[in-house]
Amino acid sequence: MNIAYLISAHNDPQQLKRLVEALGNNAWCFIHIDKKSDIKPFIDVLSCIEGDRIQFIKERTDIRWGTFLQVEYQMALLKETLEYSHERKSDVDFHGFDRYITLSGLDYPITPSKLAADNTFDPSKEYIMGIDMSSEVVSGKYTEIYRHARPFFNIPYIGNTANQRLSIICRKILCVLGINKPLVLPNGWHLYKGASWWAVTESLAEYIYNTYVSTPLLKKFFINSFGPDETLIPTIVFNSPYAKKCMEVTGEYPGLKALTPLTYIDYEPIIKILTEEDLPTLLDSGKLFCRKIASGKSDKLVEKLEKL
Repeated sequence: MNIAYLISAHNDPQQLKRLVEALGNNAWCFIHIDKKSDIKPFIDVLSCIEGDRIQFIKERTDIRWGTFLQVEYQMALLKETLEYSHERKSDVDFHGFDRYITLSGLDYPITPSKLAADNTFDPSKEYIMGIDMSSEVVSGKYTEIYRHARPFFNIPYIGNTANQRLSIICRKILCVLGINKPLVLPNGWHLYKGASWWAVTESLAEYIYNTYVSTPLLKKFFINSFGPDETLIPTIVFNSPYAKKCMEVTGEYPGLKALTPLTYIDYEPIIKILTEEDLPTLLDSGKLFCRKIASGKSDKLVEKLEKL
């Protein structure tokens, strides 16, 4: 099984190295380093790994949390990974990637041995979750944040802080005026929310990227939305022919933890840095990966995971 890991990182090069080494020999790692970060320490720490299975993508984004810039890095990862796969398919021994799996540089496999097994993933299933935020069952307290338009500013030379302040001012003005975003897109698609972490087939990865490129209204709709990295891709997927293969959640909004299919993350109140005390919880979670793992704080946990 050939697996492409689409990894986003901005700090802790040593942890990224630890993650890459744990993913195994059937892993190709396509890595986006935040443009704000110095890429050299990441390149240096991974230079000991031979071959072409480590690819730092060329298109780097200066990421700001909760903005459309996160979508831009997602699409850059998909684009360069798909291009690599298509170029390699002329090789007799390469048939493409069986799975495209998104990770952060602060992730780590809970049971590394499972990643190499051919039966880890059901070939008829797409491991991406989503909930229809336009459903009447979902309470307004959960949908309100997606109704507020958040004008996106990325004016060069004034800095991220100034751009963010402009966005906040405009959002407050729009709220006072009662101007809200709909939960159904102009083309009739329902807004879906999921997580940024998923595992899909190459066919669906290609569909996601091609749909994004060929559907201009997606950028127009999501560029002033909150957290579009958790809504744009699920919206494409669950309004597509692939929806039946995916993992739709119905009923009341269950929280982001319940919408993350393969990665254990303790989101409350902020994402927790995991330690060896969390090992029993991780082993009982049924997940393949966990986050956050940090050098110096999670070392004993990683040592125990490596022995499983």
